[in-house]
Amino acid sequence: MVAVPEPVRTTAKEIYAWYEQQKEEHREHLGASQIGHQCDRYLWYVFRWVNLPTFNGRLLRLFGTGKREEPRVYEELRGIGVELHTEDSGKQIECRDASGHFGGSIDGIGRGFPEAPKTWAILEVKTHGSKSYHEVASKGVETAKPQHYAQMQTYMGLMNVERALYFAVNKDTDEIYVEWVHYNEADAKALQTRATYIIARSTPPERLSADPANWVCKMCDFYKTCHHGGWPEANCRTCSHSTPIENGKWTCSLLVGTIDASWQRVGCKDHVFIPPLVPATPVDGGVNYVEYEAKDGTTFKNGPGHTLSASLSNSTKATKLKRKAIGDNNGVPFDDEIPF
Repeated sequence: MVAVPEPVRTTAKEIYAWYEQQKEEHREHLGASQIGHQCDRYLWYVFRWVNLPTFNGRLLRLFGTGKREEPRVYEELRGIGVELHTEDSGKQIECRDASGHFGGSIDGIGRGFPEAPKTWAILEVKTHGSKSYHEVASKGVETAKPQHYAQMQTYMGLMNVERALYFAVNKDTDEIYVEWVHYNEADAKALQTRATYIIARSTPPERLSADPANWVCKMCDFYKTCHHGGWPEANCRTCSHSTPIENGKWTCSLLVGTIDASWQRVGCKDHVFIPPLVPATPVDGGVNYVEYEAKDGTTFKNGPGHTLSASLSNSTKATKLKRKAIGDNNGVPFDDEIPF
């Protein structure tokens, strides 16, 4: 019997597609939720908006499920008498370091928890599948989820709070695991030092591994860009002219004043990629351009007014390179006017 083909359009597929159509944007700061990641280069790529990871509709819906659990936890904690603060003037409570480029938004801060009723504590809510949940419950958050531990240490350091309550929910069974995490000054300072290092760098740090077969690398959102010559996005943060400055701001060496986040996302016609981000070897340069040699020996220039070498102009490969070298994220050349 011939199998009946799956319908092209189904309710589930349409819902997943709807999630995928929602606009995702780069985070303006280096996040406390990210600082515990194993790889310095990963953190730099995130901060410099090298690529925006893409997720399928099912995963995006799953992320939303985690966020939807938070109001339920807030209601439950208040229901048992906890004095809980989750918003400041209608927004999440934000915290930033002295540079303004590192920090995050806390789920809440409260006191009146049964284990320590007089102590203020950062609240961090996470949802887990059963395997992940039982790993945290058996090993503790510092060992099982070092990024979550680093996130809480960062928040405690920035908020000057001595304790955090890790509230884990098993999505499969609704079990709750609660763990108290105490502030560790040495850990918090080490994380801050790492963030400062990442923010200050004008070029990518070393990879976690030089081996493309490394399993951690293969699972990374930036695997193609880092190990297999993927092109970065063209925006102000991937441009050689941009620099992060105090108060969470950015400046451009070609312009007077700062460039805000909306313009950083767009870039301008004078964009020149930070050379290590280009999947080719720099061989020459001049005023506002860099010339590269590709693996096949062909050359091209990146910078305003420059195109790829004439010998490559008709090839599919050259067209793709040109669209990325002198265009925006969709391959559309930048407008002649600088929008500043």
